[in-house]
Amino acid sequence: MLGSDEKRRRTLAAAIPDDLLISEVWCVCRSWRDGIAGAAFVHRHLELSRSSPPSVLAIPREVDPHDAYATTSGEISFHRLLLPPPEQALGTIGTELIFEKAWPEGITRLIIPTHRDGLVAIATATNHRVFVCNPATREFVALPLGSHNELLHLARCWSCRYFYRNFGEVSFDEATGEWSQDCTVGHEVFTLGAGDSWEATECPPHAAGVQRPVCTRQAFYWHAVEEPLLIWFGLRDRTFAVVPRPPAGWSPHDDMADLDGRLCNAHAGAEAAAFHVWLADDRPELQWSLQFRIELLYPPDDPDIIHYMRPVISVGSKMLLAVVGKCSYLFWGTMTNEAQQEAVDLHHEVQYERPDGSKCMSQSQDGS
Repeated sequence: MLGSDEKRRRTLAAAIPDDLLISEVWCVCRSWRDGIAGAAFVHRHLELSRSSPPSVLAIPREVDPHDAYATTSGEISFHRLLLPPPEQALGTIGTELIFEKAWPEGITRLIIPTHRDGLVAIATATNHRVFVCNPATREFVALPLGSHNELLHLARCWSCRYFYRNFGEVSFDEATGEWSQDCTVGHEVFTLGAGDSWEATECPPHAAGVQRPVCTRQAFYWHAVEEPLLIWFGLRDRTFAVVPRPPAGWSPHDDMADLDGRLCNAHAGAEAAAFHVWLADDRPELQWSLQFRIELLYPPDDPDIIHYMRPVISVGSKMLLAVVGKCSYLFWGTMTNEAQQEAVDLHHEVQYERPDGSKCMSQSQDGS
């Protein structure tokens, strides 16, 4: 028979989340800490991780192409795309509803999501509101509003956000033959669990472009408006620097990603239907190497149709790639650029489950 104190202790222990238990063990048990930090444990963990079928988080949004910025939705849902192993054809992709969150105030249908360490940050298209979600715990919160941004549609936030204090007129310098624009850019950081407001940092050396940034190697990387610059913002010392880009020129359709802790850049080549995928090494200074040259499965009929390619995950010598444009699809690319498998159309072949069990398709999708 358990006493009341013993019952109380067991009840309290059962209510403590597993992650807090692990955190406590990390702090007080040196042998356990040394064990999970050892090379053998890490190697085995990576082996088991690779043996599991890959999955991707998707946030489907139905966007009106004629009114993308203004329309809102009263809910947002998070789904897991269930992918077969890379050696198999993608075929039909299954989906699993993780959870749906109602937001009566409305969330713009056009969103800019990104992720890091299990958290998903969602910047909205037409206001200053930024959301953070933990799909594992089904937590979804709105961050406090940051500083006013003169260009709402260029607001970006991934715990760091830049904004325009003013945005002047475009002028042409006849002496240099170059266009310029008078603008003042600010930058803020929000640290989860360390307060309820954004912290201003030093000003960026250049205005950031419309391409999304990426967080990896203890830093944020931004494409600058002035090509071909890449802006680095260190999370430790909170300073800016300009770092090398891949030696392949620049395109407004370039995109970046974090792949296994390495900075990845997908560059739209001069060819209308080809992308070059570059990876940076692990040294403090960025040195790039070309890993893939990808021919689009469905080249655009019209070269003016905007396409960009987003690296999603890498497994061995293969990389899952998402292409967004006139057609939006997923496919596996290889380092040898061998014959590619049939792609999956994200708009017409992937069905998402609603809480009531019904299915829907997304006309336009943002995923991370």
